[in-house]
Amino acid sequence: MRYMPIFVDLAGKSVLLVGAGRVALRRARQLLEAGARLTVIAPLINDEFSSLHGVELIERPVVAADISVQYRLVIAATDQTAVNAMVSEECERMRILCNRCDDFVQGDFVCGGTVARGPVISSTMAGGVPEVAKFLNAKVASLMTPGFIELATLLAELRPAIKASPKQGGRVREFIFGLVNDQTMARIEREGCEKLREEIMACL
Repeated sequence: MRYMPIFVDLAGKSVLLVGAGRVALRRARQLLEAGARLTVIAPLINDEFSSLHGVELIERPVVAADISVQYRLVIAATDQTAVNAMVSEECERMRILCNRCDDFVQGDFVCGGTVARGPVISSTMAGGVPEVAKFLNAKVASLMTPGFIELATLLAELRPAIKASPKQGGRVREFIFGLVNDQTMARIEREGCEKLREEIMACL
């Protein structure tokens, strides 16, 4: 396994996006959804970027001096190989993690195809073949039923209390795992979460 799957908390963190075309717009929306403080630099910025809130738009060509350690991540998403290479090389020199949208092998990390519902995020990398990732993500998305998402949301909320419960001791994983099944999800879709919440709390 060449790439280590990692989910990064970008809430409030500065991220630089170089490029402002279709691919860059998709990345910008993902970064904003993750709570990043986003700066976009490009000589020509797609009009749709103006509808994104909280983004600093700099309409000019990127230069090496734009790459700064203030950024947690840098995304090179232009349609110019030489520009992406310059950004990637400057990031490497400054030890800043960089993703190259045109050539993921030349970057430090990969933005996989993502399916996100509630607290559940599934990301797929398929060796640079996005069609494979899209196929698998469609399968994953079909498993994320309303009952599944409600159960995941409830367990994410109650997990700290379950962990702190003296009754459960070292059985936290077994206790939670016993709730994650088709029967529980079907019950939630029939009855909602409140009765299950009460039953879980009674066990703590």
